[in-house]
Amino acid sequence: MSDVMDAFEAFSSVLTDNFHKKKVNVEFFCGECCKKAVKGKLEHIDRHVIILDGDEKDIKVITFGDKGPIDIEFVEKIIIPIKNICSVEIPSRDDKRED
Repeated sequence: MSDVMDAFEAFSSVLTDNFHKKKVNVEFFCGECCKKAVKGKLEHIDRHVIILDGDEKDIKVITFGDKGPIDIEFVEKIIIPIKNICSVEIPSRDDKRED
């Protein structure tokens, strides 16, 4: 097995063990853009994609430019290719800021 496949297997395993069914923030690339999906429930993980569900509240998707956020949209679900993911975070429970 190649090092790339080992990395994907390790990433998928960590997501499954520690992040599955939890609210997460996911930073990812979409073409030349950097985006961040905020507080979506991690519903599905496989070797190719993850699926986030709004779980009764829309997911905020922020598009970033050179100087910060340039667009915000709200979605019910989002499919993100694993190869495009930069990071997956579990938001702080103490974070009282508005979404």
